[in-house]
Amino acid sequence: LGSVLLSGRGGGDSAPDGGIASLFEGLDETTVSAVRIVGPNQTVALERSGGAWTVNGNLADSSAVTRFWNALEEAEVGGVVANNPGNHERMGLSADSAWTVDFTLADGGMASVLVGKGGPIFPSGYVRLPDQDAVVVVSGDFRATLNRSVTDWRDKTILRVDTAAVVRLVLETDEGTYVAERSDSTWSVDGGPANAGTIRSILDELANFVAVGFVEDDEIFQENPRRVTVLGAGRDTLGAVVITGEAGTRHARTPGNDVVFEVASFRADRITPDIEDLRPPDAGGA
Repeated sequence: LGSVLLSGRGGGDSAPDGGIASLFEGLDETTVSAVRIVGPNQTVALERSGGAWTVNGNLADSSAVTRFWNALEEAEVGGVVANNPGNHERMGLSADSAWTVDFTLADGGMASVLVGKGGPIFPSGYVRLPDQDAVVVVSGDFRATLNRSVTDWRDKTILRVDTAAVVRLVLETDEGTYVAERSDSTWSVDGGPANAGTIRSILDELANFVAVGFVEDDEIFQENPRRVTVLGAGRDTLGAVVITGEAGTRHARTPGNDVVFEVASFRADRITPDIEDLRPPDAGGA
């Protein structure tokens, strides 16, 4: 990889593709330990720690990271389309307009590329090495993966539970505490029959409860708190989540996690329903 980087940068513009193709071939999830994407409005810092990636210090969305590496692997590098540095600004490749992508290699080395505006075909983008004037068109989704907000890079999973192991749900609201329990395939609520559709909706959300975004500390909703605790056969806690807020977007937190999530209202209502919805329709007046 070191010889590739030297040949791509040190010999002027001798490579027909500006050295970009050779550089890309040496970059993947096994050879890179960190990626820093500096754009006009934000900086995204990806770091590999063990088997997981973080983004700006938070757990990264594994699917977003996978899309990035796939886009890099599948990128099609064309020939040089411009050599005159006077074209850089027009192509979005001047120092103050380009996306700078810095790769920290596992062996301690570094590699960088500049990514500019969209290219002449879709999807594509103009790319050059920082110390070379040659510009190439890179086709594929590589440029598109860079133009993603930090929120989109982050893992939005709030709670993920193996619902086959769930035997007890405890719903706490300001109106009281209600318990739903499973016996074989039948659910009951406080000793009476349960609404099968409502229980199914709760379990569907517990299987993969995801957020739409994140909340700053000084903006956290405090009103109308609701908590659902999920228990297994041995009364061991499989998960818990607290929902706050009312109409519109709600906020969600899990015990031991400082992250506060924004949750779509319909998902919050499904995982922490009203007690009337936990009971069958014909049991509402009982």
